[in-house]
Amino acid sequence: MDKKYIKITFRVTENEKKIIEIKAKKAGVKSISSYLRRIAVKGIIVNYENQGLLNLMKGMRGIQTNVNQIAMRVNSTNRVYDEDFKYLKKVMKDIWQQLESIQSSLHSICQ
Repeated sequence: MDKKYIKITFRVTENEKKIIEIKAKKAGVKSISSYLRRIAVKGIIVNYENQGLLNLMKGMRGIQTNVNQIAMRVNSTNRVYDEDFKYLKKVMKDIWQQLESIQSSLHSICQ
């Protein structure tokens, strides 16, 4: 292990200091210096475009509404329609594709 001779200092707010202390404790490192050094040298900063997640959330809200409508119709008519199943299958396929795309993007960032 190399000796550490160079000192770097920077200023933080009280709140930032508390957050750093909590994160260092959660990471299980022996000191705040060790934690900050590890983050600075080996950590990454992720600027991830949230549009994919926002689109997914919007789609999920639409699905929720449609599923509720399907459930109400089934309860009132005691009938299930093929179109409903086709719709649900298509939507689930679209959701999985979006999730796989997001997962792939995150995976490439972490390598």
